[in-house]
Amino acid sequence: MFERKNQQVEILSERSRIPADGKTPTKLCLRFSEPVGDDIALKLVKRGSFQPNEIVREAVFPIKHGEVNLVVYPPPRPGIGWLTGEGFRHRLEFVASSFIHGLVFEWVPTLFWALVFALILRTYAIATFYIPSGSMENTLLNHDLLIADKLSYKVLRREPQRGDVMIFQNPQNRKQDYIKRVIGLPGDMIEVRGGVVYVNDEPLDEDYIKEKPYRSFGPKTVPEGHYFMMGDNRNNSVDSRVWGSVDRSLFEGRALVVFWPPNRIHLIKHHFANGIDDWGAD
Repeated sequence: MFERKNQQVEILSERSRIPADGKTPTKLCLRFSEPVGDDIALKLVKRGSFQPNEIVREAVFPIKHGEVNLVVYPPPRPGIGWLTGEGFRHRLEFVASSFIHGLVFEWVPTLFWALVFALILRTYAIATFYIPSGSMENTLLNHDLLIADKLSYKVLRREPQRGDVMIFQNPQNRKQDYIKRVIGLPGDMIEVRGGVVYVNDEPLDEDYIKEKPYRSFGPKTVPEGHYFMMGDNRNNSVDSRVWGSVDRSLFEGRALVVFWPPNRIHLIKHHFANGIDDWGAD
């Protein structure tokens, strides 16, 4: 028996958890500690019925000897309902009547919405990325797994900054993602000579590269709406020196943190041309 006191009403139920099989009735008894009249209007909120085979959620019941006896018929689906009347509100818990029933009406919807939420996160907020090569050594190593911020760049339309480690679609094959560092912004002139990268004739201080580039490049001006990308492993990276600048629309997000393997978990360091380091902050 389930018992609950609320103001002047004591509610007794045949069972505390009602099987939501759409047919098995449950008896309830309302006991009033003080006279309240000859009858009472009751209402079922959200789920259940006072009649079999049809939905009747409002009815008037007679009060005999200070008690109201009634029957509630369950819905075919689990969930929470309420029995209400003047001065009280009683919770009715309709539960799955079998394992299969629970699987269909509880677990499947939960998994569905979890997948929808994960898909939304994957599309617009965050993403994981696998490092397939050594083009970003020693910042990122082959087989690293990282998390990237997509929300700022796909939805909020934040513009990449020089030094950001960015994920973007391969300009020559949009089904493939690349990860490189932003070196040139729209309108910048890029040149590589004597093992040094120059932006607008100013040398970059790059302590993050694996080794100095031994091939010359440019000078070349970055078109408007595009960005010049280079790998930190300058002598083992296919980047904007080969396939040109990257259109802004191809960016997927900025790398945030390496989370695998465990011994390499760390925030990804973003460097800027003025020598200021940014550890994943805005």
